[in-house]
Amino acid sequence: MQIANLDENNIFLDCPYSDRDEMFSYVSKTLLKQDAVTNDYLGKVIAREDNHPTGFKLRTINVAMPHVDPEFVKKNGLFVVTSRQGIVFKNAETDEPLAVNIVFGLLLKEADTHLTFLMKLASSFQDEPLLSQILNSKSTLEVKQLLGKILI
Repeated sequence: MQIANLDENNIFLDCPYSDRDEMFSYVSKTLLKQDAVTNDYLGKVIAREDNHPTGFKLRTINVAMPHVDPEFVKKNGLFVVTSRQGIVFKNAETDEPLAVNIVFGLLLKEADTHLTFLMKLASSFQDEPLLSQILNSKSTLEVKQLLGKILI
């Protein structure tokens, strides 16, 4: 996937939701309007996150990378949600609740693309200044440009 697939309308800055499912509901409405996902997307992303948590505890900023099987995605893409207060996910390693500050939602139609893209994105998690810039950004264009540096 190229960063050109990151629609600025799919970057949600300083999200007011602390509940993961509320956040997914809000984002999925936007994705459905764009015909980027199927009608089953919302239920599938919540179920997958329940069974296979994607929250990662990092040093200062926690992240999550929710995704669904390719059959529920119509267009490759990515959504980004930031929250200074944190959105409660489960920690991928412990299943304990974890306040996540940045959600990188993967929308990938091909399984092979999925793994390559995941690896590129996950490699950025060690770059705390980058994550901090994304979290504190007030501009969707800036977030797109920051991600462009790592997802090329």
